[in-house]
Amino acid sequence: IRCITWYVCKIIPIDKKKIVFSSYYGRGYADNLKYIAEQLKDKNYKLIWMVKDDNEAKTLPSEITPCKIMSLSWVYHLSTAAVWIDNCRKVFKFKKESQFYIQTYHGGGGGKKCERDAADKLGEEYVKMSIKDAHNTDLMISSDRFMTNLYHHSFWYDGPVAELGYPRYDILLKKDKSAEKRKVDAFFHFDSDCHYILYAPTFRNDYSFKPYSMDFKRVLDCCEKRFHKKFVMLVHLHPNVATRFSEIQYNSQIINATVYPDMQELMAVSDILIGDYSSVNLEFSLMKKPVFRFAMDTDDYRNDRDMYYEMTEYPFPLAENNEDLIHAIETFDNREYLLALEHFHEKVGVILNPYSSEQCARLIEDYFDMGCNKCEFMARNDKLWK
Repeated sequence: IRCITWYVCKIIPIDKKKIVFSSYYGRGYADNLKYIAEQLKDKNYKLIWMVKDDNEAKTLPSEITPCKIMSLSWVYHLSTAAVWIDNCRKVFKFKKESQFYIQTYHGGGGGKKCERDAADKLGEEYVKMSIKDAHNTDLMISSDRFMTNLYHHSFWYDGPVAELGYPRYDILLKKDKSAEKRKVDAFFHFDSDCHYILYAPTFRNDYSFKPYSMDFKRVLDCCEKRFHKKFVMLVHLHPNVATRFSEIQYNSQIINATVYPDMQELMAVSDILIGDYSSVNLEFSLMKKPVFRFAMDTDDYRNDRDMYYEMTEYPFPLAENNEDLIHAIETFDNREYLLALEHFHEKVGVILNPYSSEQCARLIEDYFDMGCNKCEFMARNDKLWK
């Protein structure tokens, strides 16, 4: 029935006021898409957000309509929206020539290898989907010069790129984060004088939890002694293993933050990040706060996915066991760290633009103002594209 619906909807004209958002194949109100939607939700557009269940739908503001993925409504809205915005490869059967597809992606800055560079690890079906998705993408948003080059060389993509920075970086780059701090404090029921360490590891292809075997209490004690603050550890797992959060022992100081809908807000209010291989390390470092890498399986991970830079090229202290992590915290030199960070940011070509979401939204508004004329829109903004 869904397949027939795709064919029926091919003959329905697009709605020149409709935008469809899809984040992580049905997750809720977060990532780059949230920050673009925030700029558009009070304007005269029909905003549709694809969700996998009612819990994800509850994260949406009232101005945005939820739609369950793989439903007949999902087919209808995808078929009739003038604009698609995604942060992952898109699942769809047909895209009309008049539809404009913006891909913001979700990683950046030389983390783990991806797309064509890791094709042998991703599976044949994913590669097919990626090639189709790239062919149908009209515009990609880049976080840095490294990602711009990667889009062109490794994403099976030869279209335009807008180097605006990621919209989700806006919250990290703004000076006043007091509203976000109050929001996170209230969500977890902590006082305003609470300080946060964010632990945000990526997933492993075998979904193993062994690499997450951190001595949380010892790390907390060490951070409190080194940075002279009372800390709580927020543990935010990757979406691919989010449902297994119960495998970590939580208490009043070690908190399950995987349930929090927007990781960007958690980053914005945290004083320290402990990551491993993902681009979250670079994102957090935009605030020039300490980043530590806790990675017990560097050889296995390198053999599985590998990284775009050698482990030692990153400016973030690397710990391959708990003793190394304690030592890295105890000997952390902020001045030395900031110098290494500045050099790495220059190497990656980081775009420090606190207005990315506003500029992305303005592009979409311009597209609608031009009557969804793709050729005219692309030509008028030609100087912006890389």
